[in-house]
Amino acid sequence: MKREFKMFSLLLLLALFAREAPAVEKERWLQKTGFGLMFHYEAFRNHTSASYNKTIDSFDVTRFADAVKSTRCGHVIFVIGQHWGKYCAPNGAYEKLLGVKNGVWTSRRDLILEIGRELEKRGIRLVIYMTARAPMRHYEIIKAMGDTLPSINGKPAGPKVNPLSHPRKVKGFLRSENQAPNPVFLKNWGAVCGEWSKRYGKLVSGWWFDGYKMEMKEAYEGLKKEKHNIDTWVAAVRSGNPAAELAFNAGAHPILSLCTNGKLCPHQTYTSGENHSFHQKTKKGKGKLLTPKNFPAPEGVVWHLLLPVSKGWGAGEESRFDLATLRDRIDHINAEGGAVTLDVPITGDGVIPSAVLRVLKDLGKDIDKLTDGARSF
Repeated sequence: MKREFKMFSLLLLLALFAREAPAVEKERWLQKTGFGLMFHYEAFRNHTSASYNKTIDSFDVTRFADAVKSTRCGHVIFVIGQHWGKYCAPNGAYEKLLGVKNGVWTSRRDLILEIGRELEKRGIRLVIYMTARAPMRHYEIIKAMGDTLPSINGKPAGPKVNPLSHPRKVKGFLRSENQAPNPVFLKNWGAVCGEWSKRYGKLVSGWWFDGYKMEMKEAYEGLKKEKHNIDTWVAAVRSGNPAAELAFNAGAHPILSLCTNGKLCPHQTYTSGENHSFHQKTKKGKGKLLTPKNFPAPEGVVWHLLLPVSKGWGAGEESRFDLATLRDRIDHINAEGGAVTLDVPITGDGVIPSAVLRVLKDLGKDIDKLTDGARSF
């Protein structure tokens, strides 16, 4: 009887200890990739429909995937489209809302699907860059998507006013993204994003949403009572892969991009990390190093830094960082449980500038040290 009582007591203590013991946080795939590459593919060019399709048709996916593999990076963020309103993949929902056929605002070729398949063969994760709001350069597209129209003193600005204008230029002006989204837009944007999500499934491991400004963050609670809201939009985004990692970007400032004051969106799982350097920018110049310890992310959110490796976003021919700097900074961030993505220039046919690729290949030679969870440089 005593023996049975002792055994019962031991089991009870073990059960209590297990219940009270802090859960060990599971490491996420983004923390194990070493580093990633981002490509602002054709994001800043105002193509005609013909020139856009011709450019996308010229993209050599196999050569691109081989080049990415040669760097030994673990993930790629690829821009599906940005504010010009053109997307490098077909989308029936978007085309229907615009009242156009495939090939006008969306490419005939599904470049994202092909890239996803080739990267998967090489063990590299794919993340899609997308905007949280309708393409801002076209008033008529904003209107067709049902997004909140650019306004002047609370009234629609109209198609003759540049939708990317500014209050300094037009008194009382507000861009679409600087106003709260509405349920109609969130329904439509859910249909657009959801179509791609279901098509790509687990080929896409995450999404990086630009233009999720404070106005969208502040609108979250009020929209919850609506049938279509930010939650339903995010559900559509994750319809093809419920485990997809999500980042929301409000601007290139550590407080916003590294979420030091909290998540921008309740569904955020990693920080957007948009910055231009490995250091905080201050009025006096360089501030603190941007690291997980110096600028901690909210609990459960993977700390992630994104910056251009060359001249600027999607621009340049050479790396502006030497190899030693890249190794040291990335190693430091990875050792603290963070992740880094380097924005890399790319040509229309999918070629990374040779000087940039050479540095990235040299960086990849130390991938084992960069992913060992400890300081190696």
